Amino acid sequence: GHVEEQMSGQGRGRGIAAWVIFTIAAILLPIALTAFWAQRTLTDTERYVATVAPLSEDPTIQQAVGTLVTDKAVAQLDVSNRLDNILPPALHPLAPILAGGVTTLITRGVDAFLTSPDFHQLWVSINKTIQRSLIAALSGNPTGPVTIQGDQVILDTGDALTAVKQKLVDKGIPFAADIPIPAKADREVVLLTSPQLQTARTAYAIGQPVAQWLIYLVLALFILALVLVRNKPRMILGLGIAALISAVLLKAGLAFGESTLTDTLAGTPLAVGQQAFYSIMTSFLVDGTRALFLLGLILVGIGWFLGNTSTGRKARALAGKVGDSAGDALSESPVAAAGTWVKQHRGALYVGLLALMGILLVFFIDPVTPARVGILAIFAILVAVAIEILSRSAKETTALPAPVDTEPTSDVNA
Repeated sequence: GHVEEQMSGQGRGRGIAAWVIFTIAAILLPIALTAFWAQRTLTDTERYVATVAPLSEDPTIQQAVGTLVTDKAVAQLDVSNRLDNILPPALHPLAPILAGGVTTLITRGVDAFLTSPDFHQLWVSINKTIQRSLIAALSGNPTGPVTIQGDQVILDTGDALTAVKQKLVDKGIPFAADIPIPAKADREVVLLTSPQLQTARTAYAIGQPVAQWLIYLVLALFILALVLVRNKPRMILGLGIAALISAVLLKAGLAFGESTLTDTLAGTPLAVGQQAFYSIMTSFLVDGTRALFLLGLILVGIGWFLGNTSTGRKARALAGKVGDSAGDALSESPVAAAGTWVKQHRGALYVGLLALMGILLVFFIDPVTPARVGILAIFAILVAVAIEILSRSAKETTALPAPVDTEPTSDVNA
């Protein structure tokens, strides 16, 4: 009575604790994945550069950079006014035609430079400098081309324009040496404004220390919840639903981010390349979101299969019949000997399989993609099927009856 009530109370307490832990982990899951992506892609200089390096060969990026550089060069050269000062009055009507020819020469020269290996090297160098400078600015120690002025994060493109100008001069582009670098006010670009600046600073201050381990904390909380709860099929079903909801939230966040970037760059020369830039910068998070959705579907399926619904019980019964048939077919083969061991250690084998899947998924699969998650799931299902068939192939050993002592019992007092 009292002991049973105490054990029942402990069971309810463990169940409540498990679902509280699960709820906390489910809330943190999309935040943890976003923080992990940001730390991996944005704040790690080498990974960031490796991510954006291929963009130097993207036609839309080349077009955006080419338009920006050509427009700046033509504006700074002020070809029309220079021709008006050089040409006699009688030839002034030819000035627009000659100016157009100069613009064409500059455009061709810039386009040739953008498709050369020199542009790739310059692109990598500039992006590395800007990334480091932006991180320094967000951490409160602005250095380099990125600075904070009032409530704005400002990018000074002077160094980048100087580097481009020198590359154009080295390529023998006409008039490149005469292109003046714009005044500071004309070459500055606003990257973030308040409240975007405060949001970015807060996110960086909070996210940087926890971004590396938050995802592992969330996984540990999910595992702890699964260990504590008694109704494990229901918890597995909950894990799947949490993964599906998180994937939907991340997808919505990605769409919102792309829309915001589109609005920010609308009407600028960089607008044409924003889709390519956003796609490659978020590719890791997009793949992770899709993989999370697939994982959620798999977990929902496992929870349903192991659960107490009528369809789940029927599915298990059917799978059991198939497993029994396959096991009986192997019962007279040499495999049956291994089947006895598998049956004795069936629970430990499943724990080991789950641990192996978790280790592979967290530490060795990079990047996490739907295809890799699918392959991992198929491998796990095949191993589980093998465990079930082998355990059912074990021969049932019938215990022999204890021998009967037929001799008369002697009387010790005799």
